[in-house]
Amino acid sequence: MLSRGSDSVPVAPHHAAAPYLSEAVQLRLADHARRLFVQDHEAVLDLLDLGDDAEDFWPKQIGSLDRLKKHLELAQCRPGRTSRCTYLFITAAHSRAKLNISREMFDLYSAALQIMPEFIDLILSFGERHIADDFYSPGFRQRTYLTSPHYVSGNIPSIVETQRFQICYTLKSVEPSDTDGWSIRQCAIHHTFDLTTGQMAWTVVKGNDLIKRRIESAAGDGGSLQAVNYHTIDRAFEASLRTHLFFCDWSIEHWRWYLNSLEDKFQETVGNALSAPINVDQFRMRSRTNTQVTAKSKQSILDRILTPTSNKDSIPPASINHSQASRTYINPETGYVQPQPPPEDEDDDGDQPGLDASNPDDETRDFSFGRLRSVHGIARKVNEALLVLNQDIVVLAQLKSYYGRIPQNKRFPAEVANSCGDAIEDFQSWVEGIENDMQIQILRLQTLLNLIEDRKTLLHSILDYQNTKANKCSTDNMVTMTEDMKDIARKTKIETVSMKVITLVTLFFLPGTFISVGRMFLSTLMSTDVFELDYEGRREGNPYARLSPWQIYLAMSLPLTAITLFVWAVFHFWEMRREKPKAREHRDIEYGHLELGIPQKK
Repeated sequence: MLSRGSDSVPVAPHHAAAPYLSEAVQLRLADHARRLFVQDHEAVLDLLDLGDDAEDFWPKQIGSLDRLKKHLELAQCRPGRTSRCTYLFITAAHSRAKLNISREMFDLYSAALQIMPEFIDLILSFGERHIADDFYSPGFRQRTYLTSPHYVSGNIPSIVETQRFQICYTLKSVEPSDTDGWSIRQCAIHHTFDLTTGQMAWTVVKGNDLIKRRIESAAGDGGSLQAVNYHTIDRAFEASLRTHLFFCDWSIEHWRWYLNSLEDKFQETVGNALSAPINVDQFRMRSRTNTQVTAKSKQSILDRILTPTSNKDSIPPASINHSQASRTYINPETGYVQPQPPPEDEDDDGDQPGLDASNPDDETRDFSFGRLRSVHGIARKVNEALLVLNQDIVVLAQLKSYYGRIPQNKRFPAEVANSCGDAIEDFQSWVEGIENDMQIQILRLQTLLNLIEDRKTLLHSILDYQNTKANKCSTDNMVTMTEDMKDIARKTKIETVSMKVITLVTLFFLPGTFISVGRMFLSTLMSTDVFELDYEGRREGNPYARLSPWQIYLAMSLPLTAITLFVWAVFHFWEMRREKPKAREHRDIEYGHLELGIPQKK
């Protein structure tokens, strides 16, 4: 099975079927070598070898290129040391890590065992990667060499060929995972069987050592792959069929439980969507605010009047109620308190704020966008499982068909075909049973996918209905708030007129009060001794007392009153003029003039 070069190192054979394929595959392998292979000092290859004179399999670990060369030269050069069966297990730290083999070791072993170039294409989906790209690339390839040797003169064969066949394929299955519960894993298998000598070689590439441990257990004493099953060609052929069944059984063993977990998760997410009441209490219209004028409301209005406009931006957050502060904020441009926009990830956890997740009657939780996103995630996993199972069915069908056809070839050894006929039928029946199990799981997945689509449609309808009800309730609330604001504005306008009247009356009487006369009132200008007939302590008259007190009072109070009212009127009209542009701008915004491009009225 091994071909040698001049330096006793195995070299790759010439594939006459498609010579260009090997070169193209080597180029692709070079492009992906960095993420596929580790360094030589990090490589660890697990071998399970059964020599011609051995009574049991011999496990061995090879950790360098030099040791692999010595092993291959020993198996090739020394008589009696050729291997009847060899298993090479290429593993990795995990399913998305580099393979525990170096590029040089892989090239050497591929040349020695005459690995099919198509197998290299299959392992390109392994290696270090962050996402599972190129993961769903199944394949079954075979090369059968049953051509009789061609003889020249002297009955000396010009090309010495052995009757052998090679197959490679990939299977996928689901395995328990520590990170996400379940994970879809793959396994690539390459098999060579020599029909002349009964020698066989297996190369198994998998992200963990699960298959390796199972084959090692079966190769031990009492196992289905123990050494006594390889003494003859027909028994070795039957052992190869049993080895294939290890991979076929692995491809189906966990699907039932994985689908059970998907169904359970689906029922937990939207299982009660059909019978749950559609609760829209959170959108229900609230009763109108009490707009009656009370002592408290008067005090609040007075506080707003006495608060300077310039200090609106400096209102401390502590002065706002805690529950209101979490829902409102002060707009720095207008100075008004406005409701805060909802957070962008409000539905990320699938539950709406303020709902009790432990209450089974609170069904509104199941109708959030977070729940809908969870349903999409389940649908993605169902579609992924459908794809993998269908691909496995195709590979298993090709494998079963190949072993059903190859004994019918007239160049296939008749003694092997006759003695292994029952084993081939049993193998095909077993594989067919696995295919039937996969078809059953596919039916379950298709049913689950239909249910998911129905629930997604139902959830979309419920969310649309909730949005409609929310918009209606929000509109009703806005109408109520508008009416409340109109009542508040009307009462505020009345109070503002009253305050203006009070201010005007105060300004009218303030100058007269300041210069008023009388000992019953507070001391003012008229109560001083400036306007007495004579100064106290002096015997001379007062030169300012020529006018009567009323004349003096009127002469001073009337001009001061007129001046005070004039100054108030000037400031009042100046302030009104300054507010007119703001009022016009607010009116335009209210009626949508600015958004529609309607010119403002001058």
